[in-house]
Amino acid sequence: MRKGRSLILAFVAGLLVLPVILAVVALVGWLPSDAVSQPPGLEQAIGEGALDASLGRRAKGLHNPVNSSDTAALLAGEKLFRQNCAGCHGGAHADSSWGARNFYPRVPQFWRVEEDDVPAPQEAFVAIRDGVRYSGMGAWNGMLSERQMWQVANFVSRMHHLPPDVAHAWQARK
Repeated sequence: MRKGRSLILAFVAGLLVLPVILAVVALVGWLPSDAVSQPPGLEQAIGEGALDASLGRRAKGLHNPVNSSDTAALLAGEKLFRQNCAGCHGGAHADSSWGARNFYPRVPQFWRVEEDDVPAPQEAFVAIRDGVRYSGMGAWNGMLSERQMWQVANFVSRMHHLPPDVAHAWQARK
């Protein structure tokens, strides 16, 4: 009985002490804060998981008023992406020359992102509208209309499966 109580006490003490140690390590400056080195796997997993969960929660229940299959709307989204987003997120089969490596978290190069990691239109819309904290992604609300933000979101989410006319326009403007 006494041994079991000691184990529980040690476990609880560990739970209390570990955050204090991590806070001290962070506040003393022993954790890397630069944008160019590869972050530790745990940091990357927690950051990406938190972002995915946040975007999913905030996107829940949003209605996309723009038909994601409408060629004219996708062409408008492609043009807006090229004008406003490609500088950081890259173009058709080409990484951004600076956005791909000099930011942390790394800026997604959507043409190279695995299909199942491409955000749904609602999640892309939330990221475009509100921006992404602790990254270089600013909020576009007020700079683009709601319709324009949905057009870009639809284009990003369909980038791997564009209708022929849109794919041709995207490839032609490398």
